[in-house]
Amino acid sequence: MTDLVVVGLAYFEVFVPPHARAAPGEELFVDGISLALGGALNTATVAAALGLRVTLCVPMGHGIVDQAVQLLAQRLGITLVPIAARDNPAISLVFSDANDRAFVSTAELAVLTHVKRLPASAWVHVSGLEEAARVAGPLALARQSGARICVSGSWSPRQLSQLAQRKDCAWDLLVLNEKEAQAACGDVAHAQQALAHAAHSVLITLGAQGVVGVLNEVPVREPAQPVQVIDATGAGDAFCAGVMAGLVRGLTPAAAVQLGTRVAAKILNQIGGLVTDPSLMADLSKESLCKP
Repeated sequence: MTDLVVVGLAYFEVFVPPHARAAPGEELFVDGISLALGGALNTATVAAALGLRVTLCVPMGHGIVDQAVQLLAQRLGITLVPIAARDNPAISLVFSDANDRAFVSTAELAVLTHVKRLPASAWVHVSGLEEAARVAGPLALARQSGARICVSGSWSPRQLSQLAQRKDCAWDLLVLNEKEAQAACGDVAHAQQALAHAAHSVLITLGAQGVVGVLNEVPVREPAQPVQVIDATGAGDAFCAGVMAGLVRGLTPAAAVQLGTRVAAKILNQIGGLVTDPSLMADLSKESLCKP
């Protein structure tokens, strides 16, 4: 049994330099173009760096991106469960600055419906509402077997508009950012109450204003960690990984949320949400935060 199963797509991300666009027929050279892997890999690599045993279930073919995902998972000790898909099934162009991000993406989401059962684990994290809708059956089976389910928003207007009407409480933890919470129920201040029937616990990340919500029936409010923001991509994924790592370790809800903010702060200080060097999380690793 593993600590965490992450389900979603592993994106190849190209960070487009701000204000850089060549005229038709011309080639413009810039100082650098950042590349990364991301999506479900963000949560998986952060959780692994925090000392959790992680299994990653992602659509994969035989393309260059798929080979990179496989090699990275192998190097970081992440167990990979591939879902048959086309080559390079998820690619994003990322337009970002220190304030926000925008994406132009392609993603083969439909193949997630081929998943029948997930590996046994303490937690399952699904990196998006669209993804969660496609693996609803396997999530229900995992929960029946004792796993706790965490779902993050990942900006899906159609799914967000339906959240407040859900009455099944199918998830243990729902994590939304401020924009997603507004889209879901129109009022961040009442999001916890409005979404209480969608998930047992609801956390809303508010950027520089920190985090507010209810975790395991305990109201929590945690200020953001002071940090110079370089890029916000993957910070929400990292926050989820930190909270789940804290709960796996037996931390109190408040301490788990604080760990999540500390983890997210490290990701905000880099481009992209991937952790390729586990030493980035050394001071927050399992050995240094093993007590509630």
